[in-house]
Amino acid sequence: MSAQYDLNLQDYLRILRRRWKIVAGCCLALGGLTLLLTPRIGPVYEATARVKWSRTDSITGLFLEAFTWSPGDDLATQAQIITSRPVALKAAQRLGRIPVSATVETVLADRTLSVALDAMLASYTARPIENTSLIEIRSACPGPDEAVELVNAVMQEYIIRHTFERNRQAIEAREFVERQVAEVSAKLRGAEEHLTRFKEANVGASMPDAKEVQYFQDEAARTEARLVALEHLDDLLAHPGDPGSSPELLLVDLPEEGLAGLRQELARLEDRKRQLLAFMKDDAPEVRAIKDQIDVLTERLRRETRTALGLMRSRKQDLASKLARFPRAEQTLLELQRQVQVNSEAYEMLMRKHQEALIKEADKVQELSVVEEATAATPRHAPGRLLRSLVGLVVGVLLGLVAAFLAETLDTSIGSIEDVEQYLGLSVIGVVPHIDPEGTRRDILQRNPALASDPNLEGLGALVTQFAPQSPAAEAFRSLRTNIEFSRIGKAGRTFLFTSASPSEGKSTTVANLGVAMAQMGMKTLVWDCDLRNPSLNRIFGVPREPGFTHVVLGMSRLDDVLHRFSEVFLGRVDMRSMLTSAGLENLRILTAGALPPNPSELLASPLFSDFIVEVASRFDVILIDAPPILPVTDAVVLSTRVDGVVLVYQLGRIGRAVLKRAKTHLDNVHAAIRGIVLNDVKAEVSTYTPDMQYIYQRYDKQPHDGETAAPRENPAARAEAKAAGGER
Repeated sequence: MSAQYDLNLQDYLRILRRRWKIVAGCCLALGGLTLLLTPRIGPVYEATARVKWSRTDSITGLFLEAFTWSPGDDLATQAQIITSRPVALKAAQRLGRIPVSATVETVLADRTLSVALDAMLASYTARPIENTSLIEIRSACPGPDEAVELVNAVMQEYIIRHTFERNRQAIEAREFVERQVAEVSAKLRGAEEHLTRFKEANVGASMPDAKEVQYFQDEAARTEARLVALEHLDDLLAHPGDPGSSPELLLVDLPEEGLAGLRQELARLEDRKRQLLAFMKDDAPEVRAIKDQIDVLTERLRRETRTALGLMRSRKQDLASKLARFPRAEQTLLELQRQVQVNSEAYEMLMRKHQEALIKEADKVQELSVVEEATAATPRHAPGRLLRSLVGLVVGVLLGLVAAFLAETLDTSIGSIEDVEQYLGLSVIGVVPHIDPEGTRRDILQRNPALASDPNLEGLGALVTQFAPQSPAAEAFRSLRTNIEFSRIGKAGRTFLFTSASPSEGKSTTVANLGVAMAQMGMKTLVWDCDLRNPSLNRIFGVPREPGFTHVVLGMSRLDDVLHRFSEVFLGRVDMRSMLTSAGLENLRILTAGALPPNPSELLASPLFSDFIVEVASRFDVILIDAPPILPVTDAVVLSTRVDGVVLVYQLGRIGRAVLKRAKTHLDNVHAAIRGIVLNDVKAEVSTYTPDMQYIYQRYDKQPHDGETAAPRENPAARAEAKAAGGER
């Protein structure tokens, strides 16, 4: 479209009429693909469960949280955890879809299990309910029971996982104590068995002073217990990573108050660090500060532990030297009794710790509670194939409209009368609508069926001014005739050259019909085929091509001998009644091309052609010359300097505007007298000619004037008046 005026509604409708195939193609393609690719979807059942999340924290944690800031939403975070792979994996294992021994890593490595896990994730959603502390879990499955089981399994696994994470330290401590109880119990049984066997083998072994033995025995037992505890603590502190995060650190029995206080403070800092990491990043300032305190406290605890360990080892050696004064058997007996006593005390201590761990684990941090468990599923009707196809059609229409307007934008051809006049600076002197040769040929065959075998029948179908005089195309040629006559007012000239920028734009059909229209007006008209490369007027009129123009200009024939009358077109093809009612056609003469020369341009530029055109101009009122196209050959440019006027014929939308502009430039370079341009083969989608206009024209054309009877369109009187007017001009 031209950029010099805005688009109106008629322009949009014209674009749609012109590009309707693009819109229809996109619509049908997208709708059809949607129908073919959309599977048949059965009913989907939904089940819903709701859990309540209540944050539980210590007084210290709440105090620190007041001075920290987290950009995340806790409920939204929990909803994301529910839809994570670990929770989905546990739920799938509970439902039996994935083996219990599988982990997330093994599932992702196995294609079948990975597909099952993805299907599990796609079958449920979780979202926080606004302005509440509730999280809604919703499942969608083909069966109602499956939907209920799935959503309940996800909810239970989420609660188990969340509770475990919040109580991980207590659970790990209880598990560690149970392992230690089993080990110490085995040691105690072994020590008691050794003591019993020794007493049976050494019945006569004497015992030293009971008080002294008891003193050294108690000291040795206490020293050994302290040494074991300190060695265990030293091993934990020497472990790489964060030793304070190990639950075993809290279970070491430390009688030293200083070490016990440092250990409790370290455990408190580790607990606070875990709380911060639940909603902060590892590099947050608060987390880094806690880590620095943990590092300082760990190093201090490590130094004091090693100092106490050295003292305990010295104390053990001193007690061992004192016990060496006793006899060997008595010493062994005391050693065995001491081992039994140490293991008994350790066993009793671990049992107390086990009870404490059980109590602490029983006092769980329970932040989740079931508000509503899924009991029944409700059906949800998914859109069917028909509805999806309709949506596809609508989307196809929208895409088609976009594609149509995009194609119109990228189209460099000229698509309207306004475009032609503004771009070329020429007046449009004729607008010829699309001609239907098949319809004209059917009318001819209906009048004379014998013409079915006539080889020239195809050309006769283009003569709408004679064989379809009531058609819009015939009226367009009569309008072109009038415009050419008005263009001759004040300008001398009889010879008019019709050419185009490229081949097959309809210039020969235009010349033939315009010649018939002018002859019907009573003007002596010559239709001259000067296309010496691809002549076509002989095919349109159904006359022989030879002899013709080239024979006359080369002196091989006389002009009168090669001119064809229109009666030759009628002869044997039209009934006598049609010949008698075709008034004015005796004024038409047809000059065919004749033999095709090897050098048409040289012939047209020769003095022989100049003499010939002067001769024919003196014998006819108007001469219509059919010339070759401008761009492929130079014949039309050469001829344009020998005639009184040039008319460009352009088929809308056939070629780009730059090509048409180049053709006009060739004519301007030789100063050709361009009278205007004829738009040919204009279809409804590229013109403003509407069916209503055709209806008005037909009504007006068929209705006689007041007081008159229906008569032929042009009577001899009108032709005589027109001829007289032309003579006066």
